Amino acid sequence: MRLTVLGTGTAKPVADTPASGILIEVGETAVLFDIGSGVASRLEASVGAARLTGLVVGHFHADHWIDLAPLRYRFNWGETSATPLPVHMPPGARAKVDALAVAMAEREGFFDAQFRIIEYASGEAFRIGRLTITPQPVGHYVPAWSMDIRDDEGHRVVYAGDMGPSEAVVDLARGADLLILEATLENAGTDDTKRGHLSAEEAIEHVRRAGVPHGLLVHYPADGHERIAGLCAASGVPVEPAQSMQVYEVGVAAPRSGATASTGGQETVRTG
Repeated sequence: MRLTVLGTGTAKPVADTPASGILIEVGETAVLFDIGSGVASRLEASVGAARLTGLVVGHFHADHWIDLAPLRYRFNWGETSATPLPVHMPPGARAKVDALAVAMAEREGFFDAQFRIIEYASGEAFRIGRLTITPQPVGHYVPAWSMDIRDDEGHRVVYAGDMGPSEAVVDLARGADLLILEATLENAGTDDTKRGHLSAEEAIEHVRRAGVPHGLLVHYPADGHERIAGLCAASGVPVEPAQSMQVYEVGVAAPRSGATASTGGQETVRTG
């Protein structure tokens, strides 16, 4: 299982990273998890839209799905695909996608010509190529889902998405090879009363309690990378802030701590 972090940013636009987007490849299977602002362009710098086997969206905040619009323009314009791209989205997706087409001033059925919109349900697994994906609900400001992602060889990634503190995600991640968590907040006191995000310290503690061999932090302010990296290093927990276009080989043991390999100008990290 090969994982490429396409974007680590928040809703705030910055120069060095798009918003949320994680690409997972197993053989010929290539599935994109979230497609926030700027991710469609980074996808073209990786495998490209034409190579996608499927797309999965965790919730309907724009920094997790709005690049569905430019992604559509990467497919044929004037014809209906015989094999539309499966796009798995939360309940209510049909109305959201139709409204996006209207907002773009495009015609009815604009997305349907090339995408097959599928609304998933909590706890119900679905297959995309060689991946089995199970959405699990998490606490956020809008309905949101974490993704439990497994390949046919037993490798497993939990992509938690946007969420407040969650014992359920800690429990879900136990036994996984990799846990991907957000680290949006500078401190927990800046969140709403109804928690919807994590601080880096809280995310690190989630990784520690889950006992996973590797944790990645995403969805953090770009100017906070050095501070978060310092917190991770000082924690003694196997966790680090991800960077845009970094590649991870999930479940492949590293020959030494922190070993990396060059892959097409990208840095590959073996998670072990």
